[in-house]
Amino acid sequence: MIKVTASILIASTLAFANPAMLASRTGRSGLSSARATVTSQRFAGRSRQALSDRSSSLTRRGESISKSSSSRLIAKAQETQNQSPPIPLIAPPIALAAAYAIIKASPLDQALTGFIEGNGYPQMFRDLNFPGFFYNWFHAANMAIVAGAMGGYGAWLGFETKAGRGNEEAWGSLNGATKRELHAQLMAGAGLIFAAGGLGGVTFMLTLQKPLFESPHAVTGLAELMLFATQASLALAMKKNPELREAHANLGKITMGILAFHAALGVKLGLGL
Repeated sequence: MIKVTASILIASTLAFANPAMLASRTGRSGLSSARATVTSQRFAGRSRQALSDRSSSLTRRGESISKSSSSRLIAKAQETQNQSPPIPLIAPPIALAAAYAIIKASPLDQALTGFIEGNGYPQMFRDLNFPGFFYNWFHAANMAIVAGAMGGYGAWLGFETKAGRGNEEAWGSLNGATKRELHAQLMAGAGLIFAAGGLGGVTFMLTLQKPLFESPHAVTGLAELMLFATQASLALAMKKNPELREAHANLGKITMGILAFHAALGVKLGLGL
């Protein structure tokens, strides 16, 4: 009887205790789920923030690369636009080839001989009976003065203008002209005097009764006149096309170099007369 009663009491106690235990376990399980949910939400939030930061970083990097590429493309386009046309490389050989062809394949020497002899200039100089060095070097002395005083100083004024000092008053100007203005005046005058001086050289060769155009001095002289004409054309054209200024300056350097070579050939010719 006592055993039966004890069993009943134990069963009753367990029956009343189990719901509490279940509730406690259920509470712990719910708390764990809540904590897991919060942890999951925090992880998801951090993941979204990391992805957002990564996306922003990639966007900024892409924009930086895009800007850098655009800057390089713009710089390349400006460099291409500012590049000098190949005129300085093309004009000199064309001028020399054309001068050689004209002198060797055309009746230019006959035409000049007929014109100058027909006007009696060679005979007039012979009758003056100047000393021999006059006929040999008068043309050379005149051209040296023009090349130095007008061509050399004019070229320097051109480089001063290119350097941004073209609006300064030029030294030696009689009317207060700027370096830019005096450069144009001197080079135009030098070109005209070189053309007239070429006729003078031919005249002295006929005075000495020497054949024309056998020396390369004649070829470089005619090519030089062509280059001066090209320079004048560039000077007019670059008022509307400023990018031609670089070509004008570079061709000017080559033109003055050919002028120096022309002078050396002239000295050689004079020594051989």
